Amino acid sequence: MSDPGLRKAYIELHLAVFLFGFTGILGKLIQVDAIVLVWHRIWLTAIFMFLLVLVTRRWQKIPLKKLPEIALISTLIVTHWVLFYASIKLAGVSVAMICLSSITFFTAIFEPLVFKTRFVPLHFLFATVVIFGIYLMANDQQEQTAGIIVGIISAMFSSLFTVFNKRILPAYRPRMLSFVEMSLGFVMLTLMLPLFNLFFPMDFRLPSDEDWLYLILLSFFCTVVAFNLSLNALNKLSAFTVNLAINLEPVYAIILAFVFFKEYEMLGTGFYIGTTLILLSVIGDALIRRKARKPKLP
Repeated sequence: MSDPGLRKAYIELHLAVFLFGFTGILGKLIQVDAIVLVWHRIWLTAIFMFLLVLVTRRWQKIPLKKLPEIALISTLIVTHWVLFYASIKLAGVSVAMICLSSITFFTAIFEPLVFKTRFVPLHFLFATVVIFGIYLMANDQQEQTAGIIVGIISAMFSSLFTVFNKRILPAYRPRMLSFVEMSLGFVMLTLMLPLFNLFFPMDFRLPSDEDWLYLILLSFFCTVVAFNLSLNALNKLSAFTVNLAINLEPVYAIILAFVFFKEYEMLGTGFYIGTTLILLSVIGDALIRRKARKPKLP
């Protein structure tokens, strides 16, 4: 990979994915409802992002007319988080993380539609391989149908967020954009609480001391740090490549779930075959892009 900027983008992306892998573990450890968890996560993240922008002096004036668009994009990530943690509560870390891999399938559809580019058959091939990998990994989890459905819908919102974020990202500094998105996301989630409560009734009790510790770790490392790394990578890479790499997140998370929660049921033959297929998709996309960028000899 001869382009140093591209190499740096891939390193930042995979470091972000590794940190994202801990979100499911922390979500399982935090003993509050999914909506309450996300509500606390997002205001904590907004504060951390404000401090980061303040320290690094990365302020940027954002026109008021652009705020409604950013607010809608923020709503996508908020909805993804609520459904993702709801899936964890319903079906466990392993199932929720496996469902997240379907973002590749959704991105292969949404990215060409949003950017008005041609559909790439190879992307659909990779997406199909990932979906088959998900099927193999979740084949023994048929009793967790509700959690699987919620998890796949969560992945769709995550895909939409990445695609629309890719479209507006060039106009803003990543840290400033993250701060604004988290702040507006907190407002939008607060407004949507009654609606979410209809589907996922919540107990709005205060987190315990242990929960606060996990929430701070989740907000700073798995959101602020990981979010900025992924946005930096998104400047260099396509939304499809970013979402394809995020398919490694379930692999990390399931291994961590095996260690922390003894979720052995996902580590059968289907797990290894499905994981291999997902890894091959990620590596294949990277190799093809590297070959496409390699200068041709005269």
